[in-house]
Amino acid sequence: MPLPQRPPKPKTLADANEIIDALWGIVESHERLQVEVAELRAENDELKAQVKELLDKAGKSSRNSSKSPSSDSIAQRANRPKKKRSSRNKGAQPGHKAHQRDLLEESKVDQFERHFPQAQCTCGGTVVVEQDPSFRHQVFDLPEVRYTVTEHQVYDGVCAGCQQRHKGRWPDSIPSGQMGPGLIAWIVMMSAQFHLSVRQTQSLLAEQWELVFSTGAVSEAQGKALPWLGAHYSDIGEHIRAEAVVHADETRYFLDAEGRWLWALATAGALYLMAHYSRGKMAANLLLQGVTGILVSDHYAGYNDYPREKRQLCWAHLLRHFRHFSERPGFAGRIGSRLLLATNVLFRTQHRFDKKEIDESVYRRRMLRIRKSFQFWLDMGSC
Repeated sequence: MPLPQRPPKPKTLADANEIIDALWGIVESHERLQVEVAELRAENDELKAQVKELLDKAGKSSRNSSKSPSSDSIAQRANRPKKKRSSRNKGAQPGHKAHQRDLLEESKVDQFERHFPQAQCTCGGTVVVEQDPSFRHQVFDLPEVRYTVTEHQVYDGVCAGCQQRHKGRWPDSIPSGQMGPGLIAWIVMMSAQFHLSVRQTQSLLAEQWELVFSTGAVSEAQGKALPWLGAHYSDIGEHIRAEAVVHADETRYFLDAEGRWLWALATAGALYLMAHYSRGKMAANLLLQGVTGILVSDHYAGYNDYPREKRQLCWAHLLRHFRHFSERPGFAGRIGSRLLLATNVLFRTQHRFDKKEIDESVYRRRMLRIRKSFQFWLDMGSC
C-alpha cells in the first residue's frame, strides 16, 4: 500500500486556519476516545471482578465451603467422590465374632412357658424329663399400653362438740392441672429429644396411650417443665464453660414468622443451647461468658472478642477452604494444594496416634513438622 502524499502547504491564511480547525477536531476526537477507553477499561475490570466472584460462588459446594450438603446442585452431588466398593461380600466376614443378646437371669423373666417331650417312648417306656432345659429362648415384647388415673377426693368434716366445720386439703405436691409429672416429662421428651411437633405429640398420645388432650394443653405442658429443669440446665452450662476445650456454633431458626438464632456450646459429653434474637458479638459474648479454655469455632467474626491465643479454628471448615483454594488456577491453586496436603497429613497423624500406632514422641515430632509446613505455605500465600 503506497504511503499517503504530504499535503501541500497552505498558501493563504484562510487555508492555514482551515487546516488548524481540522487538526483541532482530530485532537478533540482523540481526547473523547481516551475518555471512552478509560470508561470501558473500568467497566471491563468491574465485569471481570463480578465474573470471578460468580465463578467463585458457582464452584463452592459442601466439599469446599461451609455450605450444607442439602444446598449442593444436582451436578455437584453427581461429582461427589464415590466411595470405593469393597471386594468383600456383604454381611459378616469370616472370623467375625457374633454379637448376640445375652439371656436374662431367670429372676428377671416375667413368665415361663415350658415345653416337654412326649410322655411315652415308641418302645413303650416312660420318658423321664431332665431337670434343666436343653435350650432357652427369650422373647421380648411390649406390655399393653394403659395410662393410670388417680382421683383426689377432698372431704369436709364437722366437730361433734362445737359443730365447727373443717375443710379438707390436698397436699401441695399434687398438680393443679390434669397432667402428672410422668406425662409432662413424656411430652417434653417427645418434643426435645425426638423433635415431634405439638400436633404429632397430641396424635401419639391418642394412638399409643388413648389420652386426648388439646394442642394448647400439650404446648402448656412443655412450659411447666421449664421451672423444674431451669436450674439443672444452668448447671450444665456452667459445667461446659469450665471445661478445657469447648466448641461453639450458631444456626438460624424461626419462631412463628420471627427469625431467631440458636447458639450452641458443647463438649464431648454435654451440650448447652441458648436462644437469642441476635447473631452479633453481644450474643456470642453472652454464650462464652465464663469460658476460659480453648474455644473451637468456625471463622465467624462474632467470636473475635475471645483471646486469639485460646481460639482454634474448626479443622473441618479449614479443610473445605483449602480444598476450594486448591481448585483455583495458578499460584493460588498451588498454595491451596500444599495446605490441603498438609491438612490431610495432620488428620492421618492424629488418627494413627489415637489408634496407638505411633507413640507420643513420634506424634509430637511429626506435628511440629506439619506446623512448620503450614507456616511456610501461609507465608508464601501472603506475599
